[in-house]
Amino acid sequence: MESIFHEKQEGSLCPSGNMDDSGFFSIQVTSNALKVWGLELILFNSPEYQRLRINPINERSFICNYKEHWFTVRKLGKQWFNLNSLLTGPELI
Repeated sequence: MESIFHEKQEGSLCPSGNMDDSGFFSIQVTSNALKVWGLELILFNSPEYQRLRINPINERSFICNYKEHWFTVRKLGKQWFNLNSLLTGPELI
């Protein structure tokens, strides 16, 4: 099984230092970063996502944005984890 990497966020700074002056990545930056790895960002409210909404359990991960904070929900094996850096560690969903 794959392992989980979790980097706890301290204050309003992300320890990796990969951010703009405000500490926030735009959706365009996130999308371009994913393309480097051959991944595609599909917006939740886009027509393309409609087919995924039918059965999202078939996906491997979701990148979420809540109140200008990005976090990932990822499937490892048959379990889903919330990998939000504001948490103390990965949270089983």
